[in-house]
Amino acid sequence: MEKVNLYHIYEREFAYKACTAVLPGCCTVTAMRREEMTESSEAVYIISAFRKREGIYAIRIMPEQTGKYHYRICLEESGEAEALTVEGKFTCTAPGDGCHGKVQMKEDGFVYADGTRFLPFGTTCYAWTHQSEELQEQTVKTLKERCFNKLRMLLFPKYMPYNEEDPAVYPFEQDEDGSWDVNRIVPAYWDNLDLRLRQLGELGIEADLILFHPYDKWGFAHLTQEASMSYVSYCIARLAAYHNVWWSLANEYEMLMDKKTEDWDAYGCLLQKEDPYRHLISIHQILQLYPKKAWMTHCSIQSGNIDLVPVWKKEYQLPVLIDECGYEGTLEYGWGNLSAFDMVDRFWWTVTRGGYCTHGETFHRGDAVLWWGKGGVLYGESEPRIRFLKELLEKLPGCGRAKVHGPHTNPNGKKGEEMTEADRHFNKLMESTPVENLMGIMAEVHKVLFTDTWQLRYYGRTCPCFTWLQLPEDGRYRIEIIDVWEMTRETVMHDAVGRTRVSLPAHPGMAVLARKEE
Repeated sequence: MEKVNLYHIYEREFAYKACTAVLPGCCTVTAMRREEMTESSEAVYIISAFRKREGIYAIRIMPEQTGKYHYRICLEESGEAEALTVEGKFTCTAPGDGCHGKVQMKEDGFVYADGTRFLPFGTTCYAWTHQSEELQEQTVKTLKERCFNKLRMLLFPKYMPYNEEDPAVYPFEQDEDGSWDVNRIVPAYWDNLDLRLRQLGELGIEADLILFHPYDKWGFAHLTQEASMSYVSYCIARLAAYHNVWWSLANEYEMLMDKKTEDWDAYGCLLQKEDPYRHLISIHQILQLYPKKAWMTHCSIQSGNIDLVPVWKKEYQLPVLIDECGYEGTLEYGWGNLSAFDMVDRFWWTVTRGGYCTHGETFHRGDAVLWWGKGGVLYGESEPRIRFLKELLEKLPGCGRAKVHGPHTNPNGKKGEEMTEADRHFNKLMESTPVENLMGIMAEVHKVLFTDTWQLRYYGRTCPCFTWLQLPEDGRYRIEIIDVWEMTRETVMHDAVGRTRVSLPAHPGMAVLARKEE
């Protein structure tokens, strides 16, 4: 019997003469697992087959538990092809290669299928799979050497400044009138995408696949709704079996002028219904956040107003990813010329507000090979410092909660003192004031991530010479001062408890970690 590792793809090809891209609901999969001293348990689900090349279709199965699997492909006779039945079995064994399975949402964060915590530290290479093979391989090499564990990428080619070349291959064939026939897939495009998704999975990188986008001159942004739904169905049938896939309905959905709210909801509902593995689903905006829908698993947001992360978390009751906060680089566009410190600052700022952040790089180059668009090589200084933050958080136990508002938010109050009547009055004013009028005050509130055993405070661009910590009375705490740019950690105090004054060096980019001592 054939064997496949847990969370890896089992694929079965078969010959069939239909001309549609997807054969919906044609395969019944039964998973049977027998534990010692217990009765067997079964799980049954339905998957679709997809056209792989002329006359050849395939099914893909991602086993989510060890045990024996049986599948049955049953196709009825139609005007296109004859009836067909194909059956088979395989055994799923433990992963053995450190694979933790798909990422799923848990509370306001993420975990892998096996329960391991996942902290998204992403980057952006929109059109990297549309570049030359040499450049794609260079991108994979760069990712292998860097800290990122999530990659935002487009499925359709991209056309905008610094991305003006035609790709070598397209996802579909064109009809005589120039329209795209989504049933006539181009195998070279999809085979290459398979290769790149496998490579990302081997590197432990989640592929955040953007299904639609407006940066287009070829007509992909103007597919009919019927063609768009067929395309999404094909993506599900072919790509959902990758454990490292996320679905993003769009980048800047409002700019796809042919599509209406009900169109986006149709895509989200289709993914929610037809993806047997229930991968994460989001949608990304340029100005107006998409209203909360049942198919959403998290928020994918473009914004520099990072202080609003707690507001969005409260409104959506979902994890918040700032997937576009600007890019480290030197472009003429305002979104593409952040300094390295700005990028690092926005990561710390987002994390200590309770969200997750995504990196990007846009240094002007004569050959127009910018990481954000085409991949290749990273030139900036932010990535090592982002790695420093990632490794710090990964070593801290538990998932931190963000503290934004609370006692002593009165900017004129005495820090570390008991709450006064003026403080209570100020907090009532905060509660009754519209969010848009609170931005200045919110920016002044210390950015704090905490659990029952540690507190991480970030001071951003401010330069205090000391700070007050209010530590629990039920333990003793070790205090470290962290320089986020120099990537240093200095222990300055042991056995701290209660209200504690900590001296700081009075320059930007400082953080304080208080951790309960054993």
